[in-house]
Amino acid sequence: MTRGRDYPPDWAVLPGATVSAELTTPGWSQRPVVEILGNREGLLSLGSLLVWVSESAADMESFSITGLPFVQSRSALSLMVVLSLDPDEPHGQVVRTDKAQQFEWLVHEDLLEHEATGIMHVGFCPDGFCCGHKHGNLGPNSDVELYFDRTDMKG
Repeated sequence: MTRGRDYPPDWAVLPGATVSAELTTPGWSQRPVVEILGNREGLLSLGSLLVWVSESAADMESFSITGLPFVQSRSALSLMVVLSLDPDEPHGQVVRTDKAQQFEWLVHEDLLEHEATGIMHVGFCPDGFCCGHKHGNLGPNSDVELYFDRTDMKG
């Protein structure tokens, strides 16, 4: 991916957007979890950027979530979205690319837009209502789970 003056595009990042990314081992999962937690603006911005990536698939092969200016990565976590344009290639999974905390989320371009919409749904949830969280749509061969949630919900 080439980073130019339009990375990320200004229109996609809302003022006040904050997101944190962390690798955890919660008791509810049988494998480690990459938790992506953010405020309303952060999740809406992340979802918008993923839609932008899916629409720019011909121009982009990968996109760093943890490299975004509004995403704070805890420890050395790195999460890249790697677009798959070939439906026969593996997709819908997160694979570890080293022995520590570097991961690639292999996603077919059509699935990425669906994932982005789900992340934005969590961001659009009105304060005070429990709209839930989002688990990434991943296959059984994923090395980790993906979990998206709001940090600014009341109650």
